[in-house]
Amino acid sequence: MPGLGPSNAIANLDGPYRPNRALDLGTRLAECPAPGNLVWQDDHLLFSSGDAVLLLDGLHEHPEAEEILRFESAVTAMAAAKDGSLAIGLGPEGVAIVGGEHDGQVVSALPGVRGATPAALCFSDPHTLFACMSAGAAGSLWRIDLRGAAPLCLAEDLAKPGGLLLRDLDTLIVSESARHRLLECATAQARRPRVLVDGLPGAPAGLARGSGGVLWLAIPTLDRRDAGASRGLVVRLGAGMAAEMSLHGSGEGRSGGAASCLEVRGELIVACREDNALIAVDLGYPSESE
Repeated sequence: MPGLGPSNAIANLDGPYRPNRALDLGTRLAECPAPGNLVWQDDHLLFSSGDAVLLLDGLHEHPEAEEILRFESAVTAMAAAKDGSLAIGLGPEGVAIVGGEHDGQVVSALPGVRGATPAALCFSDPHTLFACMSAGAAGSLWRIDLRGAAPLCLAEDLAKPGGLLLRDLDTLIVSESARHRLLECATAQARRPRVLVDGLPGAPAGLARGSGGVLWLAIPTLDRRDAGASRGLVVRLGAGMAAEMSLHGSGEGRSGGAASCLEVRGELIVACREDNALIAVDLGYPSESE
């Protein structure tokens, strides 16, 4: 894996969090305003930018990103289901379903949730959607049955949830940005979340599954940025949820604000919102997720 040379470490970025220039030295796949919400669907990379969803075909063939969807509100979250459908978070307007059996459905009202923004989404199957909702400093996690059953609140009092991943049939992982930690929540019933990882070096955001049972976690905002050693990072978490290594954008580079990530075919694709770019880093091994 290229680009993992030493850099100026700061106090809370030691060991696997030690700053490097891995993101700076990655391949710039595309440039657009504040990209985010990466998903892989039908052999294409989809991502959001403002109020649009764009498609990138042929990652290293220098393609132009093609706009495929545009909305009246900014896209705040996105998830893909195996039937080809997309769930699109549209701020206070709710969640729109595009494609598949539930095409055109809009989830706009959840019990006791007013003015909340979908901050993260994931499917367990084409009929079941999980959504982290955020309203100011407060947040909640919901199970939504697109066939019409009443939505179920799985967790409340979350502090700015920013990422969501289906761990297995029974559990979800939520990144709680304001408390710098990862939580485990149940998929079928309300249950007190269990802390999986605490004391992260910054506010966590997007989560993605990687090869060999690892997870990738994007951390766009760090606790201490005054030293200028790192402008955001993506950390690899092993099977036991311990940090193994990280990929950084340096203070001198052009790859800051890593908000979303996705492992595809042995590469890690990272949406760097601060520098308006999608970056690809060669991980040095073939992906098992394809």
